[in-house]
Amino acid sequence: MDKKKMKPYVTAVLLTVLYIAEIFWLSDILGRNLGLAGTVLHEIVLALIGITVFIVMRGKFKVIFPFKKPEFKKLAGTVVLWLGSYIGTMVITMIIAYFFPEEVMGASQDIQGIIMETSVWISIFVVAVTPAICEEIAFRGALLSCFRGIKNRWIGIVIVAAIFGVCHGSIWRLVPTMLLGIAMGYLLFETENMIYPMLFHFINNAVPVIMIALLSSLISFAGADGMMDTAMMMASTEIPPATVGVYIMYGGAAPLLVYVGNYLI
Repeated sequence: MDKKKMKPYVTAVLLTVLYIAEIFWLSDILGRNLGLAGTVLHEIVLALIGITVFIVMRGKFKVIFPFKKPEFKKLAGTVVLWLGSYIGTMVITMIIAYFFPEEVMGASQDIQGIIMETSVWISIFVVAVTPAICEEIAFRGALLSCFRGIKNRWIGIVIVAAIFGVCHGSIWRLVPTMLLGIAMGYLLFETENMIYPMLFHFINNAVPVIMIALLSSLISFAGADGMMDTAMMMASTEIPPATVGVYIMYGGAAPLLVYVGNYLI
């Protein structure tokens, strides 16, 4: 690539094909045979694919995988930007869930199973820590670097975010995941530091783990009657229109939070 013998988009296509093969074929084999260890190993393999391809291509690692000492102001901006992005994607998710409740609820059952069957710390490690590190190295590091030569950075950010969404394997999660991918790609281009999109990714995945853990604690505290009521509520997939309206109302804060987060970073 440095010697102009190979176009960057060729590497992008190669990485995309390898990622899709790993996510939709190898990860299934690892998960069925090794359980949670296989899930963690799948994330590590995903990152190693990105790193290995650029070792072969003799890429500049400081440009592809930039790591610098984080600044407190930018860390705060990352958290605020995540909150704004999260609220915005939740509004979209709730609107989709209103029309397709069973499909949207079913798309997150695997993650919920991991959280319910293991301790909070193991769940955070499997669901939040390893994806935040490995998926950011694979997508925002390796794959996004293939588009750095394009003058309009948003082209690369959106393309990588779309591939990131597709690789999550659910059409019902595609748009929200893609929007979060856009935010993380923007973070990397603005800061030139992988730590910030990794933090964004970690918070986004860790929050559901903590919320479900708190819900489980409340169920245990409520006793048998509370457990029965909660089970009936969770079994119902119907989303009341009023609930969607409340989320849309809260969604009004998203643009302001995104603006403040962008200002801080």
